[in-house]
Amino acid sequence: MKVIRTIVAAAVILVIGAVVLIVALPGEKIAKLAADQVKAQTGRDLTFGGAVGISWYPVLGVSAEDVSFGNAAWSDLGPMFAARKAVIGVDVMAALGGNIRIKNIELVAPDVLLERGKNGQANWDLSEATTATQAPESGAAPEATSYEDFALDRLVLSDARVRYIEHGGARQEISGLSLQMRWPGRGQTADISLQAAPFGTDMDVAASVVAPLVLLQGGVSDVSATLSAAGGQASFDGRVGIAPEASGRVHLDAPDGAAFLAALGAGGVEGPLKVGGEVTLTRDARLTLRGGEVEALGNVLAVQADVDLSGVRPRVTAQIATDALTLGTTDSAQVSETEGASVGWSEDPIDASALGLVDGTITFAAETMQLGGLEIGRTRATVEIDRARAVATLSEMAAYEGTVAGTFVANNRNGLSVRGDLSVTQVALQPLLQATAGLGRFTGKADFESRFLSSGQSLDALMKQLSGDGAMQVGRGTIAGIDLDRLLRGDVTGGTTVFDNMSASWTITDGVLRNDDLAMGLPRMAATGKGTVGIGQQTIDYLFTPQLRGADGASLIVPVKVRGSWSNPSIVPDLDAAIKGSFDKEIKAVEDEAVKALEKELGLQKEEGQSSEDALKKKLEEEATKGLLKLLGGN
Repeated sequence: MKVIRTIVAAAVILVIGAVVLIVALPGEKIAKLAADQVKAQTGRDLTFGGAVGISWYPVLGVSAEDVSFGNAAWSDLGPMFAARKAVIGVDVMAALGGNIRIKNIELVAPDVLLERGKNGQANWDLSEATTATQAPESGAAPEATSYEDFALDRLVLSDARVRYIEHGGARQEISGLSLQMRWPGRGQTADISLQAAPFGTDMDVAASVVAPLVLLQGGVSDVSATLSAAGGQASFDGRVGIAPEASGRVHLDAPDGAAFLAALGAGGVEGPLKVGGEVTLTRDARLTLRGGEVEALGNVLAVQADVDLSGVRPRVTAQIATDALTLGTTDSAQVSETEGASVGWSEDPIDASALGLVDGTITFAAETMQLGGLEIGRTRATVEIDRARAVATLSEMAAYEGTVAGTFVANNRNGLSVRGDLSVTQVALQPLLQATAGLGRFTGKADFESRFLSSGQSLDALMKQLSGDGAMQVGRGTIAGIDLDRLLRGDVTGGTTVFDNMSASWTITDGVLRNDDLAMGLPRMAATGKGTVGIGQQTIDYLFTPQLRGADGASLIVPVKVRGSWSNPSIVPDLDAAIKGSFDKEIKAVEDEAVKALEKELGLQKEEGQSSEDALKKKLEEEATKGLLKLLGGN
């Protein structure tokens, strides 16, 4: 009974004490004490612009409107946060002892401003402010800020807006954010959960901070965090400081990479996405990735990177390597050979905005690649990016039994434009032309050089605005579908032409390639060619002129016209030209005999120096004049 009486008496005393506390410390007094404590701990002002009242449940404290927390002294953008309403709970037992300790904070519709100044300082770094407020006037060394008794059992933010602003740089904003934090006190882990949908898809963040006090005092703490969105997860496990600085392992696993990245406001990649590696972020805004591995679009890439985040755009120095890389499909690059129709180039818009995201140097190495139907072997390349302009230099590339070297430039500073200067050695024509243009008729090994320039927002536009020039040399090879030797003997049933060598040069204007100097050497004949190839329209209008070799030169000439689409061109001999070219002397002799007979029949009298044609014309004019005068009744 004595124990029971003691407990009851203690309860009564607590109730009386609480009542006395409320009477002695009205809401305004509690608010002022809370503000003083915040000022002492952070060096910032906590102000209450609206009415302040007592909150009895679920905790003792104050309920206030128009609450704001001061910004860093160097900022002129207003408070670090302002809330429409705040409920601040205090520790009753501590209050009974005369010490006001904040235990719970609930903020409704807070507006949080995270800001980085021109000298790199962050407004969320409270260490400098608290040190300054505690500096003694005597000139003695300031005491370090003590958070020995600081705790926050519960922090709740609802319908929050968070803004991030860099001096002269990035501005980002997230609205509709909710946050909950539980931190029992010194030596205890703080657990944080956050919910938001900044880009229309819900995402959740759960984090544990092992040493919150150390973090608040400018040190580093062990932290683990997981972000979940669109069925995927990204995690971090390591150490973090509020400078900011961090070091640890990151891992991302998203079955739908495009949906996951879209939830974060980033462009996505189709299919599963996995990323892992060791990251380090230093206080001077330098990020490193070591042992990185990226799995995307069915490819596995090993990545090492150093990134300087202090500039207008991140500056990246990276090395990327893979055994095999596959990108794109054959649909946009190849020509359909079914139903005799060409499908044309893809008109899908090309998004080149990624060129403006970073500056820097990226080296790339691959053992094999398949790029939109192109089969590439061992490749070594370097890409230099500067203000949305990328220059790719091929130091080594094996392709279709040959090698490729040169540079390729993609510029998206004012719309997309491309430029190339390539040199190709001993490449196999048949697989190359089949993959790039749907033409499988030519075989042989070729050396060629090409320079080109174009602009446009789709592959179709780029091909139709293409310009440039180039030259080609081909050794022994074949042309399927036409046998020039048999054709000259009157057989037009097809076959294959075997040639010893071939050379040509060309110019390209508005997507149309023109060649006037094709020369081909064959065992028993020679051939020349000229005409156009519509690269943009995927058409051809070309005239081959083979010539049988005789003792006195060409003895028989049969030009061959090639016209139509790349996929199904018409190949026919030009018989009129063949007859005229091969029997020109005989035709001229017949024409001369006919003229002489006509002169005799008409009684032509040629004047000195006058041709038969002029004399005949004059005779006809005279006869026509006589006939007209007779018709009009003249003499």
